[in-house]
Amino acid sequence: QGVAEKGGQGERVWGRNGKHFRGSMSSEAQQQGARRRVVAAPASSSRAQEDRENSREDDPDGTSYEPPENMPEGTIAFRYNKFQHNARIACFMLPCMGILMAYGGKTTTSTVVAGAMVTYMLDFYGWREGTLIAVWVTVVSSMATLFLASMHLFTVSIYNIALVYNMLAFCASAGLWGTLQFTQLQRENPRTVLICERLLFALMPATPPVLMTWATVAMAGAGACHYYLLAYLSAGFYLYVLPVRSSFRVVARGRSKKVGPAADELDELIMGRFESTAHAMCFVILPALIKTAVHHGHMYSTRDDLADVVLTHALPPLVIVALADRGSLWWMGIELKYYRVFRTACGAALVLAVAGAIEIRVVFHAFRQYIRVPYPYDYVAVTAGVYGLALMVLAHFSGVLESRGMWVPLTALGATAALGVQMALGMPFYMLPFGCAGAYFCVQFYYKRKLWDYVSFCGTAALVICWFIAKSFMFLDFEFDPLPMSIRHVCLVLMAVVLASLLLPGLVATSRRPGLVGGLLALHAAGMCVLELQLHCQFKGIYPPYLVALTTLVGLFLTSHLFALGKTSGATAWLMGCLYASKLGLLLHPAPLALPSSLLLCLTISPIYV
Repeated sequence: QGVAEKGGQGERVWGRNGKHFRGSMSSEAQQQGARRRVVAAPASSSRAQEDRENSREDDPDGTSYEPPENMPEGTIAFRYNKFQHNARIACFMLPCMGILMAYGGKTTTSTVVAGAMVTYMLDFYGWREGTLIAVWVTVVSSMATLFLASMHLFTVSIYNIALVYNMLAFCASAGLWGTLQFTQLQRENPRTVLICERLLFALMPATPPVLMTWATVAMAGAGACHYYLLAYLSAGFYLYVLPVRSSFRVVARGRSKKVGPAADELDELIMGRFESTAHAMCFVILPALIKTAVHHGHMYSTRDDLADVVLTHALPPLVIVALADRGSLWWMGIELKYYRVFRTACGAALVLAVAGAIEIRVVFHAFRQYIRVPYPYDYVAVTAGVYGLALMVLAHFSGVLESRGMWVPLTALGATAALGVQMALGMPFYMLPFGCAGAYFCVQFYYKRKLWDYVSFCGTAALVICWFIAKSFMFLDFEFDPLPMSIRHVCLVLMAVVLASLLLPGLVATSRRPGLVGGLLALHAAGMCVLELQLHCQFKGIYPPYLVALTTLVGLFLTSHLFALGKTSGATAWLMGCLYASKLGLLLHPAPLALPSSLLLCLTISPIYV
């Protein structure tokens, strides 16, 4: 395998059997090498070399990997390998490609299609150098067409140069992604491969969120643009900024293969301390900046505006602190003995701030008509419910609940939160004990993990929720058009979906029957399809398209994740995947026959890929 040797005089990158690729190092790199000496792995025995030579016939590209033998501690090794993060990169790359092709029009689309055809033909005939050149010619040509299509933006505002810059930077990242697919480049210039990998991961959390926010604003307006950017930056932070192992470096001896909450400047990580710090700071600052730029005229005029300001400032740090166990704070260099205290203190302050802002911006703004308690008791009841749930979350993640003696205060806290929510909704007194009983059974399941406790919790909670649905909607007289169902039938389906949603977490955690869990999951997926068909096709805006896309993506993720854990059988996972994927037909054509036709299509073609 390839081994890098650093010293005070230069740098060498070694390949199999000690073949030397190149040796050059700048003065700054020489100083770094002098501070940290990394030696090459010793040559293996002649018998091992013969085995490797014989294995080359079965592995001409050198993509298989065996760790070097007797590699000293601290050695940095380069290995020939395929790029391991294609799925991670495609999460942002493919949507942005569609956005830019739609923006550039026929010129950009034809350029990309023609370039892809030429690249495919050159790759089919085995011309690797020509294929790589064709990839970059296609990228540069696409950049030229996008720049020409954006000339009118400069007449609108000179600040649009930032948008055009992000378009061009994204095209460059597409070229870097294509370059990393060429395994031959690893033999010829391994340092270039490492640079391309780091550049790709440095660009992906920055440019795609800007382009996707721009496209979302163009479709839905700029009123909530700071929340759109916050959502895309959060996804980018999770996918690319958290510590990710390089595809082309070997974990050094003495280093754990798992990234902990605190880490050093590891050579096997893709991004270093500087890049991680820059992306974390941008994640914290940019949503607040775009909020100020768009709403600077009325940022503090109402309570909703103040809540928006608090959310845009507190949510990004809260996401970073919540992901601290996955290494989101490694760039700060906090020692492990202070790490837990720092995380608990910051997390507590941020959760309390976010809970108060959600109470004003979400509960009282969107659900005011369901709060039946007069002022000022409405604020008392809602605050008790919201902050009770927030304190329970804090207690769980801070480790306070590890002692079994904490079940008494936890039960009291849960009962207080349940009573606050029930009183805010105007439930009668005979319904209040069911909420307290649900809190008690939930706490018992939290400590004992008995299925009976969880079923009891689901029964009491479902009784309260069904009472609310019946008193709020079932008395209405309305008929839906997509399917011949009245609002009473839709409410019954909603109750079934709620009951299934309550039962599933406990069954997944305790049950060892994949058939039972899978059947309940398939029933839940079918109920979601019926509800979204009725609500999305009946009224324009009552159930927006992004909710259909969100539930589809979450459903597909849960399907694959639970199947990988062995919680569902293959048949039920296949049926769930088809049901969730068929909902995308509602986005293309919101009509009654869109869902059954797309479901039949998924059921027909999916067995090929299962």
